[in-house]
Amino acid sequence: MPATALLPGPGTAPGDAPFVDSARHPAIRRVSDVIRSRSATPRTLLLDDAHSIERAIHAGVGVEAIYATVKHADEAQRLHEGAPLADRVIVSKDVMRSLLPRDNAPRMLALARAPRAARWGDISAAAGDVLVLDGVRITGNIGAIVRSACALGAAGVVLLDSGLRSAYDRRLVRASRGLVFELPTVLAEPHDLVSFLHAEGMPLAGLSADADAPLEHIRRHAGRIAILIGSERFGASDALDAVTAARYAVPMATGVESLNVSVAAALALYERSGARRCAGSATARRRAAGA
Repeated sequence: MPATALLPGPGTAPGDAPFVDSARHPAIRRVSDVIRSRSATPRTLLLDDAHSIERAIHAGVGVEAIYATVKHADEAQRLHEGAPLADRVIVSKDVMRSLLPRDNAPRMLALARAPRAARWGDISAAAGDVLVLDGVRITGNIGAIVRSACALGAAGVVLLDSGLRSAYDRRLVRASRGLVFELPTVLAEPHDLVSFLHAEGMPLAGLSADADAPLEHIRRHAGRIAILIGSERFGASDALDAVTAARYAVPMATGVESLNVSVAAALALYERSGARRCAGSATARRRAAGA
């Protein structure tokens, strides 16, 4: 339903979007209902920054409504061009702040239809390695890893014991800058992961501070691999450690115990992307020599 019919307001804002300055307005109550929901499979998601909204639109997620303060009305209008069927509402700063009082006052929000959860088949169909995070629970770290995985050509991310009920958790969406909509991110149990790796013929390679082999040797795997990264405090679980085919360590200065998991993940992915670049260059040279 168009915004002008759904959301009658006391005035209009730039671009004829309705202006709302009451927390009791139906448009605001709609956002509040989504925030209060504790469903593990929500039908509607709250996106709380412009990057996430833009990425959601780019990934084809159905954005239903965009909310912005007056100061950011022009930015909201630009985003609305990518989702022309969405309602667009301009909200007073006080009302916007009241929606998420524990966060920094957002400049923009959106409601979107939750996409289908990623499946193993999505990772199987994609090119690149797979990142497995075992017991990593800080959403900021997970989001940073998703961003690195997208940038460095990973096929997907598997989350084990993450504490999340959905890969589209608002905190993870924000931390990944919306890239969780573009990279298959699967919440799973260890036995499901082992079954998937067996079916794909994909070895599991772990990162461990006490491993003998340096990280650069991770390049030696010719095919796709799954890269296992445990929490900084406890490492990977015994169940997955038992099925790990190889372990690698990041060389570090004496006295430094470990790296942040997001940094370690980025380094491993970079080494693997370097291996693919080298293989591609070698193939190109062979083809040129045979021409």
